[in-house]
Amino acid sequence: MASLLLIEDDLGFASTLIDLLEDQGHRVVQASNAAAALELARNTAFHLVLTDVRIAGDTDGVGALESIQTLQPKIRSIIMTGYADKEVPVRAAQLHADDYLHKPFKLRALVQAIQAVLEREAPFRSLFQRVAQVPGQVLRWAFDSRLQQLNDQRLGCGKQFFLLLRSNHLNRTSAYHVYCAWEKLERDYLQATTPAHWSHLNKAYGDFKLEMTRPQARNSTTTPAKLFEQLLDKILSGRVEWVHLLKAVQLLHFPEARRENVESYCTYHWLWSQPVSEEDVFLGQTISGYKLKSLRSPRLYEAASLAHPGQGDLVLVLSEGPEAVSLIGQEHSSGRATLLESSQGHHFLLYRGQALSLRMSLPPEGVSPERAWRLLRTVFYQVDAFHQQGQYSGSFSMRDIDSIPGEPCRLNSFSDRAYRHQHLSMNKAGALNLALYSAPEVYQQPVPTAASDLAVLGRILFEVICGGEYPDPETRIKLRYLGSDMANQHFRQFVPRIEPLARPFYRLCHWDPAQRYTSLREAILAIEAIFPP
Repeated sequence: MASLLLIEDDLGFASTLIDLLEDQGHRVVQASNAAAALELARNTAFHLVLTDVRIAGDTDGVGALESIQTLQPKIRSIIMTGYADKEVPVRAAQLHADDYLHKPFKLRALVQAIQAVLEREAPFRSLFQRVAQVPGQVLRWAFDSRLQQLNDQRLGCGKQFFLLLRSNHLNRTSAYHVYCAWEKLERDYLQATTPAHWSHLNKAYGDFKLEMTRPQARNSTTTPAKLFEQLLDKILSGRVEWVHLLKAVQLLHFPEARRENVESYCTYHWLWSQPVSEEDVFLGQTISGYKLKSLRSPRLYEAASLAHPGQGDLVLVLSEGPEAVSLIGQEHSSGRATLLESSQGHHFLLYRGQALSLRMSLPPEGVSPERAWRLLRTVFYQVDAFHQQGQYSGSFSMRDIDSIPGEPCRLNSFSDRAYRHQHLSMNKAGALNLALYSAPEVYQQPVPTAASDLAVLGRILFEVICGGEYPDPETRIKLRYLGSDMANQHFRQFVPRIEPLARPFYRLCHWDPAQRYTSLREAILAIEAIFPP
């Protein structure tokens, strides 16, 4: 369930939207003007603001969003409008609004847009890190602020470009010219490895922001206009999100990126393959209790469970053959997918949805430390049971934890595959990606241990207390250095919020595995001494 702020002065339309969204399980609060919306935002934390542009009062919906962002900087947003105004899309893009819908729109399109905005996390900042060997200590990471600035600039450009496309602010010719400039920047970005490159690209992305509002004639020798227009049609139809756009150039021009995992493979085909006919042979079929409703990408279907509707599961359809057998084994062993059945010359793999994940069930303001422990207690015991069998993961997140109403939270998969992949990718690339879901030792330790899972569980405990969002990117990064003077100083500000779990949290998340609890059972007993069962 998400908490939504609806800014709409047409009370009839607002009532329709509220009924629809509450039926979807959301909590909706409505305001008719900017002043009322701002007052609500002062007193209540919201996941998303949904605003019409033309509303009562002197301030329009975009201005209301700008004011609300000063109070809640991480709030997601969708703009609605029934009027053609060339300046509104530019203003909305500059505020990094997440989506833009033209009235009249189908209510189903609104539901899908809200679901996409809420469920899709911002992609990892692909931060290259410089590594220094400190005598007598393990590897220590030296963070370069210039690269963080570059990645922030790039993400802002991607969102702005997407919104200008979604709002029809750019005609097809101008959109292609802008894409050609974006493509060149992205290819340079993907190959940049030095601070000099980062500084140059940071300025180039800044110039690109200005160029989007007044495009220059450009062409691409690698992406024909017709191929781009195919992508544009998918963006305009709502089938492609802004985070997909951030991956488009890499997946098109770097074949190895498509082979990283199933998601990358399907995303590539979703972005760049020819549109699939709606007369697909599997659409509407029911496979082992799952009805295949619509295509998310070629061979990947959105599926509705007949037993548990609304979970947002996915089914991947693979043609029979050696390649399919290999992929099925890989996905099944990772714990990410389950083979539903093999029939009609195809295999049907089920991927559990995120609608019932712990991440989506948390209130945006977070929960108390005791409530966080009550939510995660069964997960701690579940991981401890894996440890008794000699199994360790070292890399999982709140999205891997199911939170089904009336039932205790439980991990839906437990595997060391993601951890090992992160370690190997680092060594092969010669540069380090910040593996934020893995234990800190992933950089120098090839396989996880029980101590690795302690660090992951400690991180998730902190995230749950904070409502699933970090107060700022710096906190997320410094959590990996907890135990160092720099990180300890930073985390002192959070001690009042996480008390009385501050000491267990510190021992769970210490950057040095040897300083953590000797076992997960020891950590559980320490926390249960604070919050008895």
